[in-house]
Amino acid sequence: MALKKRILVCPMDWGLGHATRMVPVIRLLLGEGAEVVLGADRKPLAFLRRQFPDAEWVQVPGFQPKYQKSGWLPLKMALDVPEMLAEAEKAHKLLEKLIDRKKIDAVISDNRYELWSEKIPTVFMTHQLNILLPHVLAPGRLLARKMIYGFIKKHDELWIPDFEGGPNLSGKLSHVKKWPLQNRFFIGPLSRFASHRAPSMPQQDYRLDVLCLLSGPEPQRAIFEEKLIEQLGHSTLKSVLLSGKPDENKIQKAGNLEIRSHAGDAEMLQLIKSARTVICRSGYSSLMDLAAIGKTAVLVPTPGQPEQEYLARKMKKEGYFYTCSQKGFHLEKALGASSNYPGLLLFNDYAVLKGRIRNLLRMPG
Repeated sequence: MALKKRILVCPMDWGLGHATRMVPVIRLLLGEGAEVVLGADRKPLAFLRRQFPDAEWVQVPGFQPKYQKSGWLPLKMALDVPEMLAEAEKAHKLLEKLIDRKKIDAVISDNRYELWSEKIPTVFMTHQLNILLPHVLAPGRLLARKMIYGFIKKHDELWIPDFEGGPNLSGKLSHVKKWPLQNRFFIGPLSRFASHRAPSMPQQDYRLDVLCLLSGPEPQRAIFEEKLIEQLGHSTLKSVLLSGKPDENKIQKAGNLEIRSHAGDAEMLQLIKSARTVICRSGYSSLMDLAAIGKTAVLVPTPGQPEQEYLARKMKKEGYFYTCSQKGFHLEKALGASSNYPGLLLFNDYAVLKGRIRNLLRMPG
């Protein structure tokens, strides 16, 4: 009997989004008979261990951005580049050791540019090939693209979690003219809530008025949480707020608002379907989850994150989702305006992803 291929799966650990969209990838790997080794850190590792309690795991630390309450985030990130590169080198060296120590046959990483190796096949997954920078930093766009393309070229395949044609979610983020790899594949949007049959629109018998899904880096996650609790706590609306803390297990009440630290997949899916409106960040993984279910939502991008701000503008311009800034967020106004936006429903049959996984498992390690 042939030995099972051991695949190291590593999401970026800036928030939970990169980990959540790895869930369908891991499920398909397991379905094809592979052994999955989870490689992550902090909250993403806690989330994946809860999702796959029987899977082997290892800590793979990465660069931890230090977000701030105020100031210009793009400039801060630019100044952090030397530290990013130093941490990337550490992670790359760790991977080379893990390949031998854990008998790894291949790696699938989500936005972990540094996790390539000449020893085994490595797959790089991303929805962001076009790094957005403010106009004042426009001269740095070419340099940024050259740097990330240089890393991507070291991998064997590039997987893009979106559709190549329209409608699509990522727009100019991943639909580019110049590709870093010829072995690139649009594998369709990924969601842990997607089924392998055509999804139906959510039920109309709503038990909740509002469901808030918090995610992303601190301190902005906590700032938005405080604003939501203040407004929902004084409202007559029946609401639930999920704080996005998979390493905790707490439930609190504030008026008609229930605050939960986390929810499992089945529970979260039921909450989403039973809520009249969802309020969440415009992170790409959140958009993929909403589109898999066909849910309406209010999108509030993380301040200072050009990618989320672009995605929110795109979704609003195309008439799918209402969006507003965190600073100007007003609950009643947002809920009223969102009723004019129907949401977006996309179906991925996962055929391309299944094919790429089968191909990966056939490749010599």
